Amino acid sequence: FFLRASRAPVRLRLLLLASAVGANVVTTTETFDFFRRGQFAGFIVKGQFSYNQADVPPSGIVREEHLLSLDVSFYDPQGVHLRTYSDNHLRPVDSSGNPYVNFAFDTLSQELLQDGTFNVDDDIHRYRNGFVFGEGDPSMRTSPTTGGVQSGLAFWSRPADNKTPHLHVDDWNNAAGAGEFGFPIGYSSHEDASFAYATTADKIDGGKVGAAYHETDAGGTVIRNILASDVAAKGQTVRVVRVVARASPSSPGDDEDNDDDDDDDFGTE
Repeated sequence: FFLRASRAPVRLRLLLLASAVGANVVTTTETFDFFRRGQFAGFIVKGQFSYNQADVPPSGIVREEHLLSLDVSFYDPQGVHLRTYSDNHLRPVDSSGNPYVNFAFDTLSQELLQDGTFNVDDDIHRYRNGFVFGEGDPSMRTSPTTGGVQSGLAFWSRPADNKTPHLHVDDWNNAAGAGEFGFPIGYSSHEDASFAYATTADKIDGGKVGAAYHETDAGGTVIRNILASDVAAKGQTVRVVRVVARASPSSPGDDEDNDDDDDDDFGTE
């Protein structure tokens, strides 16, 4: 009787210890802000994404299926908010129910992979990875079936492997051939673009910069220049800044009011 009675408190202590250990299993969430301003018109795209370190695959590349969150906001050249896509890794979706987003974040170099083609995933040749944020399928731009008609805003990388790495912002054309917000073309057929490996002057010389932002007369004199970058500058890449590495659950006594993530201002870097 005395022996059995003495074991009960031991078993109780072991159960309590096991519960305490299980309750303190730490999962670490990594959170990053990102930002980019266009080279020609100056459209701004910024946002935030997060993932659990335990979900990082052996390649070290976090893809859309590994994300906990992805919020993407679009702003016009004057900083006026156009649209935010919350949980962009989950929605909007295409006609097959698949999210439009393609995402590749290299945890080794801490960079968003962006030199590659928008729909390419490559765990070996990292430079081939690209991305799509927002809404719409860039491959539909020249579709003879749809005539390129789709809706929404998109931020995406180069269209094909044989193209120089660059980024675009598009306000997709409706059936009337106009975007939802009615902005003039910034480069080629896009509302804006960025070439990290070419100067603005190089692209002006190529003849594809929109006349709404840069124009010369017949004699070559500049009569309009409201470009978002100096003619000698190269285009911005997407800049990524680590926000916080947070362990959950919170320790007793943590003040939730001091959680930096409660602030939705993605512009803080």
